[in-house]
Amino acid sequence: RRLVAGAAIGSALFLTACQPAMPVLQHEAHNAPAAAVVEIPEITVMAHDFSFSVPAEIEAGLVRIKLEDHGQEPHHVQFARLNDGVTFEQFMAALQTGENEALPLLTFPGGVAPIDPNGAASAILDLAPGNYVLLCLVPSPDGIPHLAKGMIAPVTVVEGGVQASTPEVQGTVKLVDFSFVLPSEIKAGKQIWEVVNEGSQLHEINLMKLADGKSMDDVAAWMAKPEGAPPFSNVGGFNGIDAKKVGYMELDLTPGTYVAICHVPDPASGKAHDALGMVMPFTVNE
Repeated sequence: RRLVAGAAIGSALFLTACQPAMPVLQHEAHNAPAAAVVEIPEITVMAHDFSFSVPAEIEAGLVRIKLEDHGQEPHHVQFARLNDGVTFEQFMAALQTGENEALPLLTFPGGVAPIDPNGAASAILDLAPGNYVLLCLVPSPDGIPHLAKGMIAPVTVVEGGVQASTPEVQGTVKLVDFSFVLPSEIKAGKQIWEVVNEGSQLHEINLMKLADGKSMDDVAAWMAKPEGAPPFSNVGGFNGIDAKKVGYMELDLTPGTYVAICHVPDPASGKAHDALGMVMPFTVNE
């Protein structure tokens, strides 16, 4: 989000025939102080089985969300802003009725996609002031999503001060209906990707690194029947973000084969977006 402040500037020209104009000092501009780069503030969200530890208040604007998994299961954190006038109690009551009643009460600026136990990952979100809920929708081995086990936390985003500078990015990923447009070449190392939802629906990009010797067929088989150790590790990504919105994900990639996937359900068909084609393998090189 770019905040544009309007300013009225009055100017006066004093023209005097008997007084010559002052010479222009070319070096003055060079002596002007450079604009300070405002670092993006960071907050840590600790995921447990099944709760979040998070500050009660966060300042609005660009915020780096660092997710740490202190549990025994994979977790993610989805930020969701309650619509103006909607209370946490009203949302919880709607949630008891069903997601069709609860989801229209929310907008989604993103979050950190799933990580494995003892893992950590970060994303940069642009948070507007308001009341939020933090959600974990990852299912346990018993099939019950963590949200239903109490993994939800209210957070208030308050007006912030000086806004942080937009991060420098090393790549851009576009989320479309129903596919990904990834950078043409992806190298190992730490990097920031801009995440742009160019689709008409909510989308996410979860990143998984395949275990040595495993293939997409192994991933599909495990997802159809999730028993035993998965053939991949969860390495983060960017959680659900509304259409036409932008966020950033911070990655630390090692060489290997990865999969980008979106599990968000399609409202029309009820199918997950990956079942509609939103799954893409890619290779990370040295």
